[in-house]
Amino acid sequence: MQRITVAAVAMRAVHNKAANLASMLATVASCAAEGADLVVFPEQCLQGYLPSLTDYDLEHVRYQVEHAETVASGPSVQALADAAARHDVHVVFGMTERDELRAEVLYNTAVLLGPDGVVGSYRKVHQPGDEKHLYHPGDGFTVLETPLGRIGMLICYDLCFPESTRSLALSGADLLVLPTAWGVADPAAPVAEDRMVGAFDLFTRVRALENQTWFVGANLVGTLGDFTYPGGSRVVGPDGVVRADTGATEGVAFATVDRAETVHARTVGYLGYSFLKDHRELAPAEVRRPEGGQAA
Repeated sequence: MQRITVAAVAMRAVHNKAANLASMLATVASCAAEGADLVVFPEQCLQGYLPSLTDYDLEHVRYQVEHAETVASGPSVQALADAAARHDVHVVFGMTERDELRAEVLYNTAVLLGPDGVVGSYRKVHQPGDEKHLYHPGDGFTVLETPLGRIGMLICYDLCFPESTRSLALSGADLLVLPTAWGVADPAAPVAEDRMVGAFDLFTRVRALENQTWFVGANLVGTLGDFTYPGGSRVVGPDGVVRADTGATEGVAFATVDRAETVHARTVGYLGYSFLKDHRELAPAEVRRPEGGQAA
């Protein structure tokens, strides 16, 4: 990777896989026409995210079980892979994955496609609320080698844990990619004042800056189930500055991602400090009590 064009998509999803797929295929084509090399879609954009994280809805469980696909042979995955080949682009999207061997085992998965097919996938490690009842957790993070550079993927709640992005950066990721379904705290409040929107802004900028690398986040927009999604799909530079953002609307944020900026950030950009070089693996902090004192 030297210079590539990244498209971060803010998408309206529904609980209708065929409708979501049609929207995604149209977006891949339009983004490719705009010169995108990598198109990033939100979490669970293929089947649609859970309607709630606190109400275990068995009807929705049936929907997810019925419409889950394997990465290797799923018809929707193949349709998107065909589009990636036809338009010569890479595509990241979120889906409910069915295990190849055990049909009852589902994962919240992000898939990376390239012009030659499936590059790889990532299964969400950190799971909030009722995700734990539906999905099996992933068991680690992976950096995927592509002609665009080394791509490290995480999903939504993973963003809240600095070890997630740090492990990817230490393994050589040039670009951190986050499909997410990040809702607002109060649908009645102005988006700009919402605390969850503020948290997303903070987390994405910090994860880019602390690893001095590029970060791409793609979020849902609109209402789905109990959630209202604010969009805000974005590309953040290795200096922690947002380079492109869709705002609270459906659309695409385009930005040029230049690896030279990562090199600059890790050499002279932040007072010459390289955060990854200066990183140290440390044991948990030792708890020391005052001499003669007792535990609190």
